[in-house]
Amino acid sequence: MKQLKRKVFAFLVAACLICMNIVPVLADTTADATAPAVADVRQEAQLTASYLMNSIDFSTYADTSVFYGVSRDLFLSIRSGYDCSSQLATYLEFVKNNINEDGFLNIDNGYNAKNYYISGYTYLIMILSASGIDATDFNGINIVRAFDKKINTFTVDDLSNNSMNIYHLGSVYSVVNAYKDTISNSDKVLANIKEALLAACTADGNGIDNWGNSIDNNGFVFPFFASLYDTDADVKKAIDSAADYSKQGILADGTSFYSLNYPSSTGNTNSSGMNLAFFAQYGNSDVNTAVLYNALVNTFKSNSGNGAYLNTYTGLEDFKSATPDALQGIITYLYSLEGKANPFDITADVKAIADAKNAPVEEPSTEPATPSTEPSTEPAAGNNTASPATGDVNVYMYLLLAAACAATFAGVTVYNKKSAR
Repeated sequence: MKQLKRKVFAFLVAACLICMNIVPVLADTTADATAPAVADVRQEAQLTASYLMNSIDFSTYADTSVFYGVSRDLFLSIRSGYDCSSQLATYLEFVKNNINEDGFLNIDNGYNAKNYYISGYTYLIMILSASGIDATDFNGINIVRAFDKKINTFTVDDLSNNSMNIYHLGSVYSVVNAYKDTISNSDKVLANIKEALLAACTADGNGIDNWGNSIDNNGFVFPFFASLYDTDADVKKAIDSAADYSKQGILADGTSFYSLNYPSSTGNTNSSGMNLAFFAQYGNSDVNTAVLYNALVNTFKSNSGNGAYLNTYTGLEDFKSATPDALQGIITYLYSLEGKANPFDITADVKAIADAKNAPVEEPSTEPATPSTEPSTEPAAGNNTASPATGDVNVYMYLLLAAACAATFAGVTVYNKKSAR
């Protein structure tokens, strides 16, 4: 009996110890579902943008891959509302000094010309548009025409994963869609882009295949195509199906890991930022985007307070990969809270520039001014009622006013008496 009691006691103690260890773990992984204020999200986006803008050299670019990366960071920072005027000026000065009269950029193509050369153009056009600058007449050069000539040589295969990293397809769509009334054969080009997008999706419905399916792939690529989601049943079906895949990568604490093929008990900065971008854009009844946002900021933001996000694998602040991906998620979330279109959609920007450019200029009237028939209420020059020496009011004017008031009062009194009868 004593041995039985000891065993029971030991079992209870062990159970208590296990519970004591488990409860803190569960508490640590409880997701924060507090909805942040829009102003706080905007402030976070601008702080993150400031870190990027102060970490990048905008004066020189080794090749088109660097130009693409910097252009993406600058565009995201402009969309955050952060004052990028200094960085933009340096960036555009480089462009002015390295662009031909026909609009083609003189930048080394690097290891993959097709990927980065074309997306360098798209982000340049997006930056100009977001900054209120006409890309069809930048420093006297029509950059859209140069892009037009280039993109019209691309086949579906050129746009697909067979030739071009699918991550670059979204910015191509953004520019062609915004300038579809300007770009040659735009309907065909847009059809090719759609075909390439759907071809990049796996048959199992898990979304974008770029070295396999991943949360990052879906979050980076699909948000560019928000306007197609609302108008094209095939694209909507692909995105809705991808959502079922991506939500399975969300952990209990709200962070996300890279791929269901490589499940992990811990999330990372890039995947968490990309999953926030995906679900902020398209929404899902099973996903609370406030949880995703809070998890990203609270888990991966550097404690330095400079707006940087950490590379999950090195533990260091990272302005080349982790922070841009975090910013993309934050800005897409901010736009959803503000009820704005997708941040990569430049259609409204392009339209505003065109409207301002085409607004009729009012010519000055050549008709002589029509003289007024109304009596002037201003005193005639030289008949000032005050003495220029003393400032006293003219006594005679007072007398005249007093007499007029008395006569008016008398007339009103008589009239009132008659009316009262």
